[in-house]
Amino acid sequence: IDGEGNHDAERMRAGIQKLVEVESAMMGGLPYRDYTFFVILRPTPGGGLEHLNSNVVIMPRFSFNTTAGYTTFFATIAHEYFHAWNVKRIKPEGLGPFDYTRENYTRMLWVAEGITDYYTELFILRAGLISEGEFLNRQAALIKKVQEIPGRFQTSLEEASFDAWIKYYRPDAYSENRQVSYYDKGALVGMILDLAIRRASNGARSLDDVFRYLYKEMALKDHNCSAEDFQQVVETVAGAKLNEFFARYVRGKDEIDYNGFFAAVGLQLDTVGAVGAKTPPQSKAYLGLGVAQDGDRLMVRQVPAGTPGFDQGINTGDQIVAINGARVNESSFNDRLDEHKPGDIIRLTIFRDDDLRTFELKLGSKINTAYRILPLDQTTAGQKALYHAWLGK
Repeated sequence: IDGEGNHDAERMRAGIQKLVEVESAMMGGLPYRDYTFFVILRPTPGGGLEHLNSNVVIMPRFSFNTTAGYTTFFATIAHEYFHAWNVKRIKPEGLGPFDYTRENYTRMLWVAEGITDYYTELFILRAGLISEGEFLNRQAALIKKVQEIPGRFQTSLEEASFDAWIKYYRPDAYSENRQVSYYDKGALVGMILDLAIRRASNGARSLDDVFRYLYKEMALKDHNCSAEDFQQVVETVAGAKLNEFFARYVRGKDEIDYNGFFAAVGLQLDTVGAVGAKTPPQSKAYLGLGVAQDGDRLMVRQVPAGTPGFDQGINTGDQIVAINGARVNESSFNDRLDEHKPGDIIRLTIFRDDDLRTFELKLGSKINTAYRILPLDQTTAGQKALYHAWLGK
């Protein structure tokens, strides 16, 4: 541990030990002679990076005063440590041997990073660092995040993986309208793939078996894993053809049928507040603009596709001057919108480059939708057995 903070070193060590135990147990043993965890405490935001026999995790130095802070730390550790197998030994196509003079392209980052993110959640659950309820709540929050990104209809997981060099690591104001994160959507597709394997094999196999197979039959034989290899191994383990799954959710851009997969384990996705849900929707006036203060200027930073602001001609880079003739800043912008109701017309004054313009905009309706994963009203013994095999300890 490098740096000073409000951490409890023994609590960190004990949690890491549990993660090493559950991850190595799943993979059938340790793939190294020794392994080092470097934890760097800084006043800056955190992150992590894997190496063959070590990882480096950077954490904000005073982020350990809550259980949530430790959960973030252990999740980061779990993710980087699983890379000791998935990436450093189970190597995706294109990622090694490396040509360090040029980009190295792969269609498999959704497996390398996205599925690793899915296992991050499973590992901290299996290690007893979160509860089953917390696991499901965290998955529901991730579903909400992905469902609110318009770019999920524009880019497939394989495309997002391949284009990471020119898009994911070079975001612009329109990225959320054109792209989807292979981390976030990859984690969700990893989850439903796990459920699909369990359903197809009647609980005899899971995604765990896929990674044990990849390690034994490919990593130990020094063979990189292509997209085609991965699908073939999944189908071998599941004992079923899953071409439609990969065509829709990996190579394609279909909306994920969450409940079609959750039903196998007796669960359902409930969108509280959505139209048609049991809880009445609560709506508020909405433009959909992402704004940020830049000195004394209030700038439009994001305009998601399909929002009232997007549909009525507001652009990223516009400087917002006033609403209905009164000056606004970042702290007062939403307050002024909240004074109105859906359907009202407002006058939004902006500078676009050096030209002062006023738009008459009709406010849309924003429903504050919360996502929850809940048990079905009635479940069978088979569904209960699959659920226990998936999340039960």
